Amino acid sequence: MYFSILLFVIILTSLFLSFRYLNSIMHIASKSQKNLSFSETIINKRYLIYLLSFIFITVLLYFGLGRPDLLQPQLQQKKLELPYIQSLQAKKDANEHAELLSLYKKLKITLVKRPNDIRGYSLLVKTCLTLNKYSEARLAQEKVLSLKNKSSNLNDYILLLDTYFIAAGGRFSIEASEILNRIKNKYPLNENIHFFTAIEHIERKEYPSAINVYKKLKNKNTLKKEKLILLKNKLENLGITIEQKN
Repeated sequence: MYFSILLFVIILTSLFLSFRYLNSIMHIASKSQKNLSFSETIINKRYLIYLLSFIFITVLLYFGLGRPDLLQPQLQQKKLELPYIQSLQAKKDANEHAELLSLYKKLKITLVKRPNDIRGYSLLVKTCLTLNKYSEARLAQEKVLSLKNKSSNLNDYILLLDTYFIAAGGRFSIEASEILNRIKNKYPLNENIHFFTAIEHIERKEYPSAINVYKKLKNKNTLKKEKLILLKNKLENLGITIEQKN
């Protein structure tokens, strides 16, 4: 809605300034058939500069004071991760198992010596997820795909999208969209691909499209129940009615 209002104001004001600009040309042309003087040309150019300046300043103010998220609906992964990771560190889990932490530390040391150990990095992903070290889990899964290269399968990519999503605190980053676009044409019927497509729609505030995907997933009933509930909750938390009550 904010974007629509901004667009309407820009178009209306642009039309007004364009009218003033063209009107000034016609007025001067009708006043004299001779070539325009330098001062008269400057006046006409001034209206054109006003038009361009208004659009630039409006967009600039919108970024600074308004709703920049509507002009750029998605953010980079690191920007989304930072506040979420900081909040996790502020209330660190006191129930972390000493044995798992020990395994985590040993695994990190081992992987420094064996940087091409795919199984080791896969284990690191699971360990980091258990220890709520989501940013590290995301980096480790990126390493897994890098090592596997062309042998990476759908499950590898889904786990990567999961780590991106979890590390960003339930947001969907620009990088996550790039990964999704890379695989959605290859696996167009996969329910997890549809799930992340719905999450992407929500991030971009394309709510009707997100609702349509949710309804298709619900009718198919192939997506894990936890993810379907998560998607439903995200939509309802935005105040969106997705199911008609009888």
